[in-house]
Amino acid sequence: MGRFRNATWSAVAVLCFAIAAFAQDGPPSINGPILGFVADGTGATIQPIIGVLGASVVGRPLAFDSEIHNAVVSPKQNFALATRGENAEVVLIRLAVDSVTTTSLDAVAAGADLIAISPSGTAAATYTHNNKVVRFITRLAQVPETAFQFDASDIPGRLQRLAISDDGALALLNFRSGDDSTLWVVSSIGSRWVLPAQRPSAASFLMGRHDAVIADDAAQEVFVMRGIDQEASRISVASFGDGFDGIADVAASADGLRIFITTKKSETVTIVDLQATLSTALACHCVSTGLHPLKGTSVFRLSDPSNGAVAVLDASSSEPRIIVVPVMTARTVSNSKGGEQQ
Repeated sequence: MGRFRNATWSAVAVLCFAIAAFAQDGPPSINGPILGFVADGTGATIQPIIGVLGASVVGRPLAFDSEIHNAVVSPKQNFALATRGENAEVVLIRLAVDSVTTTSLDAVAAGADLIAISPSGTAAATYTHNNKVVRFITRLAQVPETAFQFDASDIPGRLQRLAISDDGALALLNFRSGDDSTLWVVSSIGSRWVLPAQRPSAASFLMGRHDAVIADDAAQEVFVMRGIDQEASRISVASFGDGFDGIADVAASADGLRIFITTKKSETVTIVDLQATLSTALACHCVSTGLHPLKGTSVFRLSDPSNGAVAVLDASSSEPRIIVVPVMTARTVSNSKGGEQQ
C-alpha cells in the first residue's frame, strides 16, 4: 500500500488544463480526455478520471441538482444509472463530452437497491430488497423501458449481486442465506433455474452472449459456462489452493478469450488466456473492490478513491500493467484565476 501513498502527482500538472473546468462553479461539464468515471461504494458520488492511461487523475465529484444513490457507470462510460429523491426514482445520467444531464426514467418503477448494466451497456436490471422484484430494462440507447419484471420473493436469502445479458433476455441473481449461496438464472419469458455451483460469489456475462464467467468460493474455482439457457457446457478457468481468501470479482475481455480475476486480500490480479491456456498473476498492491471497466480494451479499475490512489489494470497490450491514479482533492485544485481552490 506504500506505493499508493507515495504516488507521484506529476499527472496533475500534465492534466491541469482539464482539471480547471472542474474547479469552477456552475452545472457539471466535462472537458478534455476522460478515461472513465468512478462511483463510490454507495453510489452517492461520481468522479471523473481525467486524462489517458499513464497520465490521469481522479477528479472531484460531479455536482447534481439533488442527491443520488446506488449509481452504476456503464462499461462504455457514456452514462450511469442511479436513484434520487425520497421516492428513489430511477434516473439516467448522460455523461457526454461537454455536459452531464439527468433524466428521470418514468417507464421504470421507482426503487432500486441494486443496479446492474450489461457488458455492452445495452440493457440493465434493477432490484429492490423490500419486495424482491427484479426489473429488466432495455432500449437504453433510445427510450429506456421495463421489458420484464420478476418476483423473487419465494427465493430464500438476500440478493448480493446482479448481472444481465446484453440482449436483456437473461439475468443472474446471486442470493446468500447464512453461509450458503445460490446462483439463479431468470429469463425474460419468466423461466428460472439454478446454475451448478457450491458457493457462487461472483458472476458476469460475456459481451453479446449467453455465456457467463462464474466464481465458486467453496470449490476455489473460476469457470466459464457457455450457453447457460441451452445445453450448457462448463470450462474450468482457474483454481486456487492454500491461502485462498475468496474471490472479489470476475470479468472477461470483449472477445471472451481472456478472463480476469481478483481475490479479496491477495493484492493480485489473475489473467487467464483461454487460447494459450496460460495464467498470469500481476501484483496490484491494492485491496480490490472489483473489476470496473474503463475506456479502452480490457482496462479495469480495481480500487476506489476512498482507499487512496486508484489502481487500474491495463491489459490492452501483450504486457499487462498496473497504473496508479492519484486522487485530486480540493486543496490541490487551482481555480481559473490561478489561486488554490479550498
